[in-house]
Amino acid sequence: MPSSNTKIVKNTFLLYAKTLITMVLSFFTTRMILNALGDSDFGVFGTVAGATAMLASLNLAMTQATQRFMNYAEGENNPQKTISIFNNTIILHICIGIAIAVIMVIMYYPFFNGIFNIPDERTSAAKIIYIFLIISTFITIITVPYDALVNAHEDFLYYSIVGIVVAVLNLVSAIIIVNYASDKLILYGLLNASISVTNMIIMRIYCKKKYEECIFKPKTYVSREQLKELGRFAGWNLVGITSSMAGNHGSTILMNHYFGPIAITAKNLGDQICEQVNLLTTNMTKALNPVIMKSEGSGNRQKMLDLTYVSCRFSFLLYLVIAVPFLFNTNALLELWLGQVPQFAVIFCQLQVIRTLFEQLFVPLKTSLIAQGDIKQINIVDLILGVITFCILLILYKIGFTAIWHYYVSIAVIVIIEGCFKLLICKKNCGLDIPYYAKKVIIKSNLVMLACVAVAYGLLRFAYLETGLLATLIIMVTTLAIIITFGLMREERGMIKEIWQHTKLKFTNKH
Repeated sequence: MPSSNTKIVKNTFLLYAKTLITMVLSFFTTRMILNALGDSDFGVFGTVAGATAMLASLNLAMTQATQRFMNYAEGENNPQKTISIFNNTIILHICIGIAIAVIMVIMYYPFFNGIFNIPDERTSAAKIIYIFLIISTFITIITVPYDALVNAHEDFLYYSIVGIVVAVLNLVSAIIIVNYASDKLILYGLLNASISVTNMIIMRIYCKKKYEECIFKPKTYVSREQLKELGRFAGWNLVGITSSMAGNHGSTILMNHYFGPIAITAKNLGDQICEQVNLLTTNMTKALNPVIMKSEGSGNRQKMLDLTYVSCRFSFLLYLVIAVPFLFNTNALLELWLGQVPQFAVIFCQLQVIRTLFEQLFVPLKTSLIAQGDIKQINIVDLILGVITFCILLILYKIGFTAIWHYYVSIAVIVIIEGCFKLLICKKNCGLDIPYYAKKVIIKSNLVMLACVAVAYGLLRFAYLETGLLATLIIMVTTLAIIITFGLMREERGMIKEIWQHTKLKFTNKH
């Protein structure tokens, strides 16, 4: 069996083990925080720290961009180039971090004087949370090169261990907040920022001890030409990130302005559910991304495209395993999770899961464009569509449309239209075969989804299953069986069987 397949499976297993543990801990944490803060304060935090979601997007996108250059150097087997890239990216991200921190400081006044819709008595607490957020943002940005270094080395054991530690710290924070007598909201913001900073410090220490190329000597390794190349790439990537902020998180601020913190509480619950479920797919793509980029770096374009097709299809199918049972049991699961379900939470969570499900068909295409190196066009498209989304929602809210249109517009513009542009640009820049993609990824995946939905509906309608945990588990098992039987190609089933046999043999030999 090819060593690359073995490594992908090993890394994916580590990340999935971490995901299952952190998912359980995160759901307990969210319930405790929601009960401690209440719907209104939870919504206030979500409004101000909607930029926390921006922070996650910023970190992910910039890490991918930096990782691309490091993987390229590894694909070329050039250690000195990797050290040079590492030094140049540190300098670049310090500059970017300062610039974004300054912008956030400038936005402080307009945010708290007309944009945010926050009860007067909670404005002071919200301002303190915003300051915590500025600090976290800067630290996160300057740590991107270290994050990219870990990704480039595919060292996912580190991610698994630290991810579990962070989840435990979040749970401990929730317990502290529940038992805290004073302002719980401010404490929540402080603890969130502290955990983020702690995580980043651990990463920097780990990289310095683990990797030989983690050497910061700017006088020796910083190159103006390489800095310009990285700057152009990072600049266009920032354009794409900015568009994501406008289209996704900017619209969250817009929703708060028109509908208040209660609507944001419901939206945040949907976002948190999708974030946890999405870990199931991002873990697989995180394991695949370095291989995709190294394949392009070594000149193997066809392998890069083949892995992209697999990543798109697997992302969708893995997400489907959770999405189908959740959509049919949303209210029962939210009651089990939260006790008392906030207003709008059920429909908001369902629509967010649907949106994220269809995004899986297109998200890995961005990785192939990053690997190829020409990201100017897709980021211009992202910027335009992000602004269009924001403007459409602004008009709709002004004339009286409800908050639910956030999802309808996002699915139409950010998912469908943007996905079509990604396909066209990937065809032009990478040689992606659109007919093959349409047949093997889009059509086949959606047929499998329809089969899973039909079976789930039949079980609830004709087998007289009551919605709840048991129905969720039964639908999940049947969905997984349908995917394995009809969703995977013959060679993929063969690869899974081969991997299982290899793992079984390895385990048997140890005992």
